[in-house]
Amino acid sequence: MCGRFALHATSQELANGTACAKLAGFGEEARYNIAPGQWIIVVRPEKNQRVPFLAQWGLIPTWAKNAKEGPHLINARAEGIDTKPAFRSGLLHGRCLIPASGFYEWKTVGLQKQPFFIRPPGGEGILVFAGLLSVWADSKGELPTCTIVTTTPNDLMAQIHNRMPVILAPQAQEAWLDTENRHATELLRPFAAEGMEAYSVGSSVGNPRNNGPELIWPVDYPEWSEIASESRSVQLVLCLCELP
Repeated sequence: MCGRFALHATSQELANGTACAKLAGFGEEARYNIAPGQWIIVVRPEKNQRVPFLAQWGLIPTWAKNAKEGPHLINARAEGIDTKPAFRSGLLHGRCLIPASGFYEWKTVGLQKQPFFIRPPGGEGILVFAGLLSVWADSKGELPTCTIVTTTPNDLMAQIHNRMPVILAPQAQEAWLDTENRHATELLRPFAAEGMEAYSVGSSVGNPRNNGPELIWPVDYPEWSEIASESRSVQLVLCLCELP
């Protein structure tokens, strides 16, 4: 699954990574611990261009009777997504892009869980998730909500967790946003491992109230060094450096 991510890119990086010119100059403070229920940036197609939009993370199906009770679906499994009532409408009319500087995932080690931060190599640029947008409405108004589509892991992520977000390269972004594309589900596959890197971080990210650059600072995790030495074909960042 994908239950936390960060977005601290510049507005120009956002615009370049999503091909959404309107994000250039878009002002938002750096966020290092985005959690379900919070408002996030999404990019959707509108009149042959891409436009930024704000939505609450945790899709509420249009048929839900109560927005507070949910369900609030933060992830949508790619497998069989076109047959699930909660996502069928979004797949047809609500495909969107969700930009991120990186995301967190927890590796289970015995009875404990070690958090990792996964990002583009060197932390340059952004990752772009495949998302679905839905607008829940009642007599009081409308509430835009969204979910992140997940898939099976690539070689890197398989060492941490059994799921990962669907990450879209530029050409795949265009195909995903094309509402005339009835084969969009074919895009929902693991991203290339060499386009990502992962390193262990501190446990403070587990508290959604924490938000600061120290959350993505690497911490030493010897077991991960051993994994890295056994997987030379996978792009990894070893957490053997000193904290800033």
